[in-house]
Amino acid sequence: MYKPQAVLLMLFVSSFFCDAQTFRGQVLAGVATTQVSGDQLAGFDKAGLMVGAGISAVLSKKTDLGFSIYYIQKGSRKQSNIDKGDLEYYRLRLNYIEVPLLLEYHLSNKLGIELGLSAGTLVGSNEENQDGILEDQPPFIKYEFSACGGLVYHLTDNWALHLRGEQSIAPVRKHSSGAVYRLNRGQYNSVLLFALYYQFGKRN
Repeated sequence: MYKPQAVLLMLFVSSFFCDAQTFRGQVLAGVATTQVSGDQLAGFDKAGLMVGAGISAVLSKKTDLGFSIYYIQKGSRKQSNIDKGDLEYYRLRLNYIEVPLLLEYHLSNKLGIELGLSAGTLVGSNEENQDGILEDQPPFIKYEFSACGGLVYHLTDNWALHLRGEQSIAPVRKHSSGAVYRLNRGQYNSVLLFALYYQFGKRN
């Protein structure tokens, strides 16, 4: 199906890259600690893998634009504690292919801040508790849209550490009760991402 919004987005992104002075390929890998708001559990207790590749463009002396695609594991978890008589167990696994567009502003040669948006596609999910697989829960929405922000520490010209927070700006699924209260319209993904980037070439 023809989607004019998608075409406009591609033209918008392309205009930035066309003005770029230098392009650099990237490979990246990291760990995501995640939680799902609205599941009655607190804490970033679910760890997952993130791995992918991308490209960055130097827009000016202080700004870069990064565009990447990666596989990332999200979800939620509650571990049972038999020693304390707590037999309740829960684990939610959500696997996404995610495409973020991030603008980095260099505060110095070593430190930068990044802000942007990300679109994700759900490619797999699994939900279980102490009784087994949960199959009667509301379905997850196929697509996710998130706001992103974080810090970048450049170890060398080629290596960089990224600490990024991501928050979905639309529900990833409805509450099981179907209830909606003001901005709380369902369950949302919250992510703290720790990633190591390798960029080919040098920033001119």
